[in-house]
Formats: sequence, C-alpha cells, structure tokens
Amino acid sequence: MTSETLADRQTAEHLSSGERVLSFDDYDLVPQRRLLLHAGSPVRVGTRALDILCLLVEQRGELVSKEQLMSAAWPDTYVHESNLKVNIAALRRTLPSPNPQLPYIATVPGRGYRFTAQVRIGTKVSAVAEPVLAGATNLVLPAAPLIIGRDGDVAALTISLTLSRFLTIVGPAGVGKTAVALAVARRAAERFEHGAVFVDLSMIGDPRLVCPAIASALGAGGHASDLLAGIVETLRHQRRLLILDNCEHVVCATSVVADHLRAALPEIGILATSREPLRSQYESVHGLAPLACPPDGQELGRDAALAFPAVVLFVARANTAVGYELAQDDVAAVGAICRRLDGIPLAIELAAPRLTSHDVRGLLARLEQSFEWLNYGPRNAPARQQALLATLDWSYRLLSDREAMVLRLLSVFAGSFSLEDAVGLAGDSQLLDADLAWCVSNLAAKSLLASSFADGQLRYRLLETTRSYAAERLKQAGEEPWALMRHAELVLQFFERAEHDWRWRLPGDWGALYAARLNDLRKAIDWALSAPSTAGIGLRLTAAAIPLWEGLSLVDESRLRVGRALSCTQDLGDLEPVFRLKLRLAYAWALTFAETLGPQAEEAWRESLTLAEDAGSVEYRLRALWGWSVLQSFSGRHRQVQESLSAFAAIVRDEDEADAGPDGERLAAMTAFYRGDLDGAYARLNALAREHREAGHRPGIARFQLDRFVAIRASLAIVAWTRGNAAQAQRAVAAAVSGAVEIGHDVSLANALALAALPVALWSGQIDAAQAHLAALIENHARRDIGIFGPVSRFFAGAIQHARGDADGVDAMRSAVEALTASQFLGRLPYYALTLAQAALDNGRTEVALAAITLARDHALRQDEQWCMPEVLRVMGLLQWREGDHDTAEATLRQAISLAETLGAWAIALKAAACLVERRRETGGLPDAAALLRALCARVDQDGANPDLGRAFELLDLLDSAPVRQAAAR
Repeated sequence: MTSETLADRQTAEHLSSGERVLSFDDYDLVPQRRLLLHAGSPVRVGTRALDILCLLVEQRGELVSKEQLMSAAWPDTYVHESNLKVNIAALRRTLPSPNPQLPYIATVPGRGYRFTAQVRIGTKVSAVAEPVLAGATNLVLPAAPLIIGRDGDVAALTISLTLSRFLTIVGPAGVGKTAVALAVARRAAERFEHGAVFVDLSMIGDPRLVCPAIASALGAGGHASDLLAGIVETLRHQRRLLILDNCEHVVCATSVVADHLRAALPEIGILATSREPLRSQYESVHGLAPLACPPDGQELGRDAALAFPAVVLFVARANTAVGYELAQDDVAAVGAICRRLDGIPLAIELAAPRLTSHDVRGLLARLEQSFEWLNYGPRNAPARQQALLATLDWSYRLLSDREAMVLRLLSVFAGSFSLEDAVGLAGDSQLLDADLAWCVSNLAAKSLLASSFADGQLRYRLLETTRSYAAERLKQAGEEPWALMRHAELVLQFFERAEHDWRWRLPGDWGALYAARLNDLRKAIDWALSAPSTAGIGLRLTAAAIPLWEGLSLVDESRLRVGRALSCTQDLGDLEPVFRLKLRLAYAWALTFAETLGPQAEEAWRESLTLAEDAGSVEYRLRALWGWSVLQSFSGRHRQVQESLSAFAAIVRDEDEADAGPDGERLAAMTAFYRGDLDGAYARLNALAREHREAGHRPGIARFQLDRFVAIRASLAIVAWTRGNAAQAQRAVAAAVSGAVEIGHDVSLANALALAALPVALWSGQIDAAQAHLAALIENHARRDIGIFGPVSRFFAGAIQHARGDADGVDAMRSAVEALTASQFLGRLPYYALTLAQAALDNGRTEVALAAITLARDHALRQDEQWCMPEVLRVMGLLQWREGDHDTAEATLRQAISLAETLGAWAIALKAAACLVERRRETGGLPDAAALLRALCARVDQDGANPDLGRAFELLDLLDSAPVRQAAAR
C-alpha cells in the first residue's frame, strides 16, 4: 500500500466522534475533513469541486444559486461561470446516480443547482475497503511512482486538458510538474485513443533541437529543413497526446512549434511542463503550487499532521530510507522541516533520507543553520526556485570536502557513468581511487546520485537539477576549465579505441558500447570547439567520433559537426595530417549521401585522395579510392568506376591489404554488370557470397560505409534476377535485409531496400512485400535523412501505386525521376525511367512514355549501362505497337530478345518474348512463338515468383490448344 492510500485510510478510520458525517446512498461526506468516501473508500475529488459539493449537500433540497457556489469555491476571486459548469460536470461523473433520470445534482436553468438525494446526518462511516489501484494504461510514457497530495490538481488538470487540448503546467524546479503531467496523461488516456508520446527536452541544450527531439520521439521524418512538416504528417488524423517536458530552457522554440502543431492539428493534445509559461496563443496555464504544510504555531496531533501532503511525503521517503514512522513527539519538528523546505517535493525528498545521520530535531537544527544564506539563487528568481536552490545548497554543505569535490567533478558528465569513468575523470588529482569510490558510494546513498544496473554494470547519474547546481559550484570553485578538459581527454581516450575495436567486435556489441557515450561526446566536442585554445582537442574528438557516426548512420550529424571542425582547421596549421585527412574523408562521405551529388562532393574526394597520398597512408588511400568509386557509381560514371577500382585493386595487391579486396571486388562486379558483363558479375558475386556467408564474422562498416555481408547479397539479388534466377534473388534480398536489421546499420539497410529489395519485389509481382520494404525505407530515411534515397523512396511509392491500379502513380514516378535527374543520382536512372515508361503505356499516356524511353536510352548510352538496353528496346517496341507500326515493333522486340540473350539477361529476354507473342496473337500469330517461349522458359528459374514466367506458360497453353480448336472447327 502506498503512503498516499495509507493516509487516506488513516484519515477515514480515525474520525473523531464529534465530527459530522453527511451520508447519501453509499456515500459519506465529512466536511470538516474535506473527505468523500464511497462504500468506505476515499473518492478523489478536486478542491473546488469538493467545496461546491459540501455547500450543495449542506443545503440539501434547496436551490443554491450560481453566485453562492462560485463564492464558496473561489472566494475573493473572479472566475468565469464555465469553471462552475466544469466542476459540476466533474462531480456528476464522480457521483453517478442510481437513477440516471434523477442525478444527485439537478440543474435549475438560469438560477443554480439543487442536491436531490436524501441526506442522513451522523458521526459514523462505513467500513473502509482496501483501495484498488487503477489498471495500467497503454500510453507510451515513462514509469512514474504514485504521487502524493496531487489528486485535486490531477483531476482539475485532466478537465482543463480535455477542454483546451493545450495545457502548460508551470512551477518551480522540483515541485513535481513531470509527475503530475504523467498522472494527468494516464487519467486522460481514454480521450486520446492513439496514446501519448513523452518528449524529454531536458536532454537538449539548443533551441534548434526542439523539432528533432519531438520528431525522434514520434518516429517522424523529413529533412532537417522540414522536420516540422514531418511531425505534422505523422500526427495527422490522430488523437494523440504530446507531452513536452522541461521546456523552460527552450521556451520560444517550443512555443513556436506547439503553436504550429495546435493550429494544424486541432485534435491532438499538448501537455507541457515548464518553469514559465510558453506564452502561446492557444495555451491554458496552470500553476502547480507546493505541497500543503502544517501552519506555523498550530499544535497538531499525529493524524492531523498526516492530512498534509508535505508531511505524508516526508514520512514516506524517510520510511523508505530508514524505516521511520512519525511519532507524536516529532510532529512539530517535521512540520517545521516541511515549512522550511517550502513544501517543494524535491527538497523534501532530498532532506528525508538525511535521517540516516540525524534525528528529526537535529535535522531541523541543521537546516536552520544552513539556510542562513537562503538568497544564494538570483535575487530576481522566483521564491520557490530560491528555496530549491537553498535545499540543494544545504545538501551540498552537508558533504565532506572530498564528497563535494567529487560531486562538482561528476557534473561534467552529460549522461550516466560508471565508477571507472569517475576514476578516469579524476585522473592525477588529489583524489585516490579508494577515496573516489567511497565518495561516489556516499553520494548515491545520500540521493545526490541515482544508480541503476545496465548490462551487468552499476551506473550512476545526476538528476538534472543536481547536475546544474553542481556545475555552477564547479564554475565558482574555478575548477571548470580543468574538469572540462579532463572530461574531453577522457572521452577522447575512449573514442580513439573505437576505430580499432570495430575490427574485432561484433557490430551490435560495438555500437552498444560506443553509442551509450554519444551525449558525452557531443558535450566534449561542443566545449572544445567553442574556443581557439581548445580547438585542437575538439578536432581530435571530432575525428575520433567519425566511426561512431558512420556506424550509427548519423549522416546529418556527421556532416554538420565535421563541417564545423573543418572550418576550424584553417586556423590550426600544425594539425596532424591524419586528423585533417579523417575529417575530409568523413565530409566527403556526408556529401556523397546528400540528396544532390554536386561538384563539391567530387572535390572533397579528390582532396581526400591527395591528402592520403601526401600522408603516405595506405589505409586512407584505399578509403578515398573506395569513396570516390561509390560517388562515381551513384552518378552513373561506370567507366570511371572501373578505373578507380583498378587503382584500388593495385593497392590491395601491392600493399598486402587482402582484407579490403572483397569490397572492391563487389563494387567491380556490379560495375561489370551495369556495363553488360552479366555472367562475369554473377560468377564473382556468387564466389563472394560463398566466401562471406557467416553473418556473425563480417567486418565492421567503419572502413567502407556498407556492411560487406549485406552489400554482397544486395548486389547478387539484382544480377541473379536479371539472369533469370528469381528464387536466388529473393533469398539474397531476404538475407541482405535481415542482415542489415540485425546489425542495426541504417545506411546498409537503406542500400539493401532501395537497390535490391524494392526492385526485386516489384519484378516478382509481390506488391505487399514491396509496400513493406517501402515503409521500412521511408522510416529509415526519416530516422537518418540519407538524402540520396529520398527521391528513390518517392519513385517506388509511385510504382506501387501504379501496381495497385492507381493512375496517379505515373505522375509520382515522373516527379521522382525528374528529382533523381536533377540531383545527379544517375546510377540506374535508365531502370527508373523505363519503369515509368511502362506505367505510362499501361495508362495510355504515350507522350510521357516516349519522353521516359528517350531519357532512359540517352543515359544508358552515356553511362554505358548495357544491362538495361534490352529493356529500352522492349518498351520502345511496345510504344511502336501502340502507335500501330506493328512490323517495326516486332523487329524492335526481336532485337530486344537477341540483345538480352547475348548479355545473358534471360529474365528480360523472356519478358520481351512474352510481349511479342501476346501482341502477335492479336494479328494472326507468330510461327515460332511456341519454340521461342519454350527455349526462354527453360533458361529461367522455375521456382521463384516470376509473373513473366507465369504469363509465358499461359501463352504456351493457348498456343498448344489452338490447333485442337482449329481441327474441331473444321
């Protein structure tokens, strides 16, 4: 049983015999106690609602005017009549009448209200039943303990949120805004059928990150420039509650975002917590007051003291810490402590565990001595904020000198940390390892550090308010520059191991180890790059972070942070070449994954290669040549790719870098495929797949950006399908996608989805599978903003629309093809254009089809993409047939079949043959139709899903039955 329900029971059980109890049906109202019971169990009623109920029941049967009720509930305060209506409605929901036609509270139109039930006056209540806790909701919310003394606030705020749908809970630090917000969210769950999303804004320090934080919590997408639009689209047509917690440091940005969301999406709810209002035009503000404390100078009994929430909270926390029970002799001192702490829950929770070293009176005396400097906080800060700072200051003053030093030092950590981290941070200071361990343990015992187990390791963290306080103390002590430098050095030491570790750690283990330190890494980089004197370590930190950003596919963050670091290198002429080289390579990769492949990316790779050659680094020459090859492949320059990969292969051979060889061979095989060597590419990729079939032993991706296991199978899928091996292609796709998901590498997953899974699913006629792959690609793009795959995802969305019979798919595909052309992402552009042309023909839009075929043919010839030239001819033949030039069309289709057979593109040959036979049947048939189809059917896989093979067999059945039908007719 919680301390809150315990207090309720105690209040109900210990009614003095002289107190009046007003009873009706199964309800008991004790006005003096301000207590309502139902069948002996306390009923939660808001403060104002209870005032109204007391007056109505006292005047039972008589008309009570609106003015009387408002005066009783809001004395000396003007409020609108709607507040009375809201509370009356709340009372009716709380007190359902046995007779729905006769509610307990009847409305007298235009005049007031009347209580209708028969009321019994006595001094006894029913037996108290065991309280039943509400069942858990399905909201996406952090776990939160039951809160004490906030029932009235929660009830009133739930009503307010329902009415306004945009509510901000304001109050001082530590007053319990977050806990109340979570309680309100759970109470209001039924009104938001799509659940709630919790966004903790305390984790960000930059107003520009408000939108990314909300988008991340929602899983919303979009580029950095249109995240707000992505959030709106994610929430559209939903009744969802958005909880924005700890907004005080980003008030303006949060207000702008919230205003936009509220205007665009009136059905969503917004519940914010902040130390000050957001000042939004839609916002309803509720000030959360401290917990009620016993009044000074009034002698109270133990039970009466427990009617005050501040006392209940203090006793509950002290009981948890030391098994404390409130005694009558301690009532005055406990009341004084609560008043001294101004009823701030956080302050009370910090003070109560100190009973481990003081009795109640000693604790009070210590508090009184320590709070002589109550105005430690800014004089213009709210009084309650000063009270919280005073509480923190007091907790700090209770520490030994060494404990205080450790607390100050630990404030530099941005997230959780281990004891080993703390030891490393202390370095060669006067703190010995044993002293430090003892201090950390004591700080955790005194509730200044929160502790938890993660992956079998004890980890600690400072609450944000404590961390901020300790950080200010660190600055005042003059220790901040040294501590932040030590923090940056510690983070650097940790991340300089990352590049070495990915060579032997499993990807999942590697990512989990280093991702956990991402916030500390960001903090260290931001601090170091903020001043010229520390920019050197900032650049080294940025360089050391590159493997993590690439491993986690944080493409946009890498581009921004590396770009900032490169701007600093101009002032550091003595920067070691290897760091400059790492930064330049990372920036080149970021540009390669951008939505537009411009000359800046080309120049970045050229400079990277020059720097690698000047540094004499074999490793970075390989990386630069590889990256340059990928850029050339993305932009459709396949001849240049082969030249770059020849240089790559020479380094592998001459410098004994055999481990890099498979990655070069894989890209070389795909380049050979594009240029028409299907058999050679297929043989090389099959050999690579056999050599690298152990998913658990694949190397890390930090070297060449793509996971080798995934990339090989994605490439093999395309080649295998084109050669007619449908089943193998589908197996390769499944392995590539599952492998990328397994290691959690979004760039590899996007590559597998966009360049293999989606084309193969569409070729296979598996539209539902294609839709699932598209959803995964869109989610991936939203999560990581890998720009090059934005237009690709839009293209496949249009292709799926068309496959499902939606004519609008043609325009969606055409728009995407135009975007791909403009972005210079030209690799496979002929394939995209031909898919568009086929869809346009299916919808009778010959002009669109002709333009798309022309685009495909021109780029196929310019880029030497011979693999799709048979498809160019096939679709051109269909267009010619549509225009009535049947002889030319047949010649073009036969040319497509012949070229496909020459290349070994048996799937395309079969498709072209089926098109030719199907159309010639309309004009008298084709003498060699059956032989042509049978020969090509024999060349393709009979097991995999292949609509063209199915159509070919249907045509063969029709051809075989034709002579029988003709003979029967004669």
